[in-house]
Amino acid sequence: MNINIGAVIIESVIYIIVAFIAGFLLRDEELKKIKRVILILYLIVGIAVQSVLYFLILSAGVLLSAVLVLKYFNE
Repeated sequence: MNINIGAVIIESVIYIIVAFIAGFLLRDEELKKIKRVILILYLIVGIAVQSVLYFLILSAGVLLSAVLVLKYFNE
């Protein structure tokens, strides 16, 4: 099993940034549970991803879902 340390570091930094942005977007008290579910699913699926490109696509999907949830609950 080959583990690319550089890819792990890049994915960790991306995860922290995306989690911070999603947390900022979904900062209302009523959205806290939804934020937790999104971030837990992001972590679980992100562990299975072996490519940085796929992880970036997953990260974009997480941010898009956070924006959609925010838009849905603000209307």
